[in-house]
Amino acid sequence: MGGKTKKQLLEELSEVQKMLEKRTETQGHMIRKFQTLIENEGLFSQIIDFLPYPLAIFTPQHTLSMTNKAFAAETKTRVMYPEKGAARILQHKINDMQLAAAITGVFAGNTFFLEDLKNPFSMFSGITQQSASEPDLFNRVVIFPVPADDAEITHGVIVFIP
Repeated sequence: MGGKTKKQLLEELSEVQKMLEKRTETQGHMIRKFQTLIENEGLFSQIIDFLPYPLAIFTPQHTLSMTNKAFAAETKTRVMYPEKGAARILQHKINDMQLAAAITGVFAGNTFFLEDLKNPFSMFSGITQQSASEPDLFNRVVIFPVPADDAEITHGVIVFIP
């Protein structure tokens, strides 16, 4: 069996790491701009509504504090500014262990990029199904933290990407 040497494996791993760092850096710029926008609420709510990807902002208690029009269209629910506790992320409805860990880990200041998710919208309360047209259209997510001025993480943002 002609296996690879340790050196070859390390070189391949190094290449993968470089690719991921480049991708993460680009997404990091997007996230920082996003965090600045959140501080300017009026402008922010207009902008996220024009974002073509479904987006939900949630608290450490997993309560949704804001969603956008694309989220509403995809889930057939409208919770731009839901009343307290109306819409939630339900941990027990999350089948993907990485996604479950990300929903919690974002409040430790971590950013997550997950791919190949199956029906990720099913984790929200009050959402029975995602749009029947293409149930696995949004199978990737970016989940990132939004810190307050004192650097405490007050919200997590989840953006669904096709």
